[in-house]
Amino acid sequence: MRKIDLDEYDVDIYDENFGLDEEEVTKVEPNKSSFVTNVYEWTHSIIVAVVIVVLLLTFVFRLINIKGTSMENTLLDSDKVIITNFMYEPAVGDIVVIPEDNKYHNEPIIKRIIALEGQEVYINYSTREVYVDGILLEEDYISSDTINNANTDKELSLTVGDGEVFVLGDNRSVSLDSRAFGCVKVEDIIGKAQFVVFPFSNFGYLY
Repeated sequence: MRKIDLDEYDVDIYDENFGLDEEEVTKVEPNKSSFVTNVYEWTHSIIVAVVIVVLLLTFVFRLINIKGTSMENTLLDSDKVIITNFMYEPAVGDIVVIPEDNKYHNEPIIKRIIALEGQEVYINYSTREVYVDGILLEEDYISSDTINNANTDKELSLTVGDGEVFVLGDNRSVSLDSRAFGCVKVEDIIGKAQFVVFPFSNFGYLY
């Protein structure tokens, strides 16, 4: 067998350092602190997540506790509800919250918007019917067909003022609402109820 003489060929022979001097070669040492690094990254992620949740709950969402039965069967006593006022514009059917120490009641109240500014509201207490702009409302959400009269009149008729809404509770027989204290200013609304989050048996989006 003939041996090949490499000197006969123009071939560069490299050492294990790939042509670099040993001083120029940087050897990578195993990362002995990978566990500490992972713990730091997880801790950082958790802290960021907590801060985001706190900011959302402070400036975008709020958690409120329902007291009373004025919104049954939509909302029950002790339900916990998420509300938001982020870019909120009132709409008919929205369930909204008015804070405590307001001019309507001495405790927070939660009611459903029935009419917006400029709309005409007519309630016939004898027939238990609610009309908005002459159209009878189909209210599948109310708990009963009983509709209390806050005063002694047999009917209520009004036009919602500028920057106001007309609100009623879903449980009309016990609800203290616009029939008693009149229309509510939009600026007094702190948010729209979006979700029931507790108890889990009632969890869901609010309509």
